[in-house]
Amino acid sequence: MENISTGLKWVIGIIVTILIIAAGVSIYLVINNYFIRAQEQTLAQTQMINQAEFNSYDNKDVSGQDVINAAMRYKGRPQFAIKIYTGENQTKGFYAENTYGVNYKDLDSGVVELDQTESGDVRSVSAMLDIKNDDCNVNTLGRFHAQVYRDKNQEVRLIVFRQP
Repeated sequence: MENISTGLKWVIGIIVTILIIAAGVSIYLVINNYFIRAQEQTLAQTQMINQAEFNSYDNKDVSGQDVINAAMRYKGRPQFAIKIYTGENQTKGFYAENTYGVNYKDLDSGVVELDQTESGDVRSVSAMLDIKNDDCNVNTLGRFHAQVYRDKNQEVRLIVFRQP
């Protein structure tokens, strides 16, 4: 009789243990789905915030001072370029000086790719502000049309400023 009692205690203990483990696994699976969804939403929001800084340039008219500010602001950004077409330099344009020395070419599709064939004409901000340089002088009171270009991964890689 005592053996049956001990056996029942063991069986009940094993069943309770299995129920506790099953409850823990089910709770883990439910919570894991919430964590995955939260991680995806956080990633999407982070990408939106990172790209939001370029909204003020995306297909908008800006002043020459905004062009100078963008050239200074993004000078140290890796894998990024700014191309400027002034009134005197409408055909070829020039790149704003970038610490990393990368240039991108804009394609008709709105997607850009790395331009390794030609380094392009690169000008510093001080050269852009120099009134004596007709081909690269950016008039701070002038109007420019800004266009943002992205790569195949939808990352902003190039901003083109054109003066009408």
